[in-house]
Amino acid sequence: PYSAFTKMSLFEYIAILVSLVLGLSISNTLTKVSLLLQFGHDLTKNWHVLVWSLLVLFTAVGYFFGFWTMYSTRTDISILEFTLAPFSTAILFFLLSQFLPVNNTAVSSTEISEYFLKYKNAFFLCFTLAWLQMFVAINILGLAPEFSLLQKSQYALPLILLLGLKLNTAQQHKQLVGLYAFIYVFQEFIATSIE
Repeated sequence: PYSAFTKMSLFEYIAILVSLVLGLSISNTLTKVSLLLQFGHDLTKNWHVLVWSLLVLFTAVGYFFGFWTMYSTRTDISILEFTLAPFSTAILFFLLSQFLPVNNTAVSSTEISEYFLKYKNAFFLCFTLAWLQMFVAINILGLAPEFSLLQKSQYALPLILLLGLKLNTAQQHKQLVGLYAFIYVFQEFIATSIE
């Protein structure tokens, strides 16, 4: 039975903070998706910006479920581990949602594309850091599950994101987001089917 004096578990404490920060990042990303859908007059020319936005959204939600899986049964966690793993990852997702290059004042498809190309570097750098941080944290902390060869394709994602720093045309970014989405979705479906 529930009593007023029931203590919260360690996971409940850390889940609240991580959920708040991830919730803010999801809210920011959804705001940008809604702006694109509402004011992106011709998304057939700028669909790559919408796809990047959706990939950020799905990655953040996926991280939350991964966080739940890794930590829901834990009874102890050091401040160092909390800072290295769930908290810094949640902060990177928040920054990623802030750096997502969607102009809230764009009125034409040209402006959407130009804005994306002008402000893409912070986005791609932050997204790369988020993936690298997740990989390093789960390996250092011994939380990494045994991946199949096909699931290891996710290790290519930071390299693909780094290409985003060098590419300078909308067409190149459409190809890049297509490659990234293919690998991301492919490895997620494999992980789901294996579990």
